[in-house]
Amino acid sequence: MINETRLLQTFLELVAIDSPSGHEAAIGAELEKRLAALGGQAKRDERGNVIARWAGGAGAWMMLSAHMDTVGADTGIKPQIRDGVIYSDGTTILGGDDKSGVAAILEVIQSLQENHAAHPPLEVVISVGEEVGLRGAKLLDKSKLRSRRGYVMDAGGPIGVIVISAPSQDSLRITVVGKKAHAGSEPENGINAIRVASEAIAGMPLGRIDFETTANIGVIEGGTATNIVPDQVLVLGEARSRDEIKLATQTAAMVAAFQDAAERHGARVEIKLARAYGTYRLTEETPVVKAAMNAARSLGLAPMLHESGGGSDANIYAEAGITCTAISTGMEDVHTAAEHIAIADMAAATRLLFEIVAHG
Repeated sequence: MINETRLLQTFLELVAIDSPSGHEAAIGAELEKRLAALGGQAKRDERGNVIARWAGGAGAWMMLSAHMDTVGADTGIKPQIRDGVIYSDGTTILGGDDKSGVAAILEVIQSLQENHAAHPPLEVVISVGEEVGLRGAKLLDKSKLRSRRGYVMDAGGPIGVIVISAPSQDSLRITVVGKKAHAGSEPENGINAIRVASEAIAGMPLGRIDFETTANIGVIEGGTATNIVPDQVLVLGEARSRDEIKLATQTAAMVAAFQDAAERHGARVEIKLARAYGTYRLTEETPVVKAAMNAARSLGLAPMLHESGGGSDANIYAEAGITCTAISTGMEDVHTAAEHIAIADMAAATRLLFEIVAHG
């Protein structure tokens, strides 16, 4: 029921439009135009998120969501096809995260119309800033959305993966304040903020904590010259878990490591904690999950219920009372120059979404 050639062309056209987080104006304008051409009441909100609606159909409103931004600062993406798989030229990401999801949604809307297929009222939301903390979905006015259920086309893995749980995330912003001194003539009069931060990081649990908990220090910035004892270091980190008690324990351990190291050296720390997003948990009996499982089976796919280690816009929608599950588009090795997606997988994911919507 879908046009695989058109789907591929749409994807290639989308990845050719530069759209790092914070620079989505061009892709947003293009998506607004395309959705309007498909008969949707399309607009961009003040943050750049694109929302479109098709009010016809019976039943409750259904949301189809993806994000338009790409991770990092890569531009000039040049997609290449080898043996039925789409890659970049190896110097950038591909942008399948999440333009494969966007292309799938566009193709499903057009295929529904061409095949005169019944469907519920549809609400498409394509967000900005997903890769920098789900920013677009957070700033979106969810009170104006009509859907209470939906599907987020933003997961990897085999076709048939249905995400039923994703973690909460705490973000940590730590400033270590030491004391500046000349590193050659009077280092004993200084307090080396880099050393304090290093001891703190070395002394805390990081990486894979357990099957549902992770932690990472991702950024460390400080110092001005090798002959100056550095008096300030900024450290950015995160902790995630699908269990709130485990998350609180991990975050507390990271904070304590900085406090202990600072106390040993006579430094001080300024700590800012923020909840980036909250967890959600669905079951195979949750209606959006059950519908996706039934659609997968009808296509001969094995539904695979997955507990994710990463957040998505589905986390933000859940907080607003909109029950969503994330569906795999087949993208692999995302956020790297090795990112790729098989054309057959992207087409299969699109067929799955069409099946979900047509029986929604």
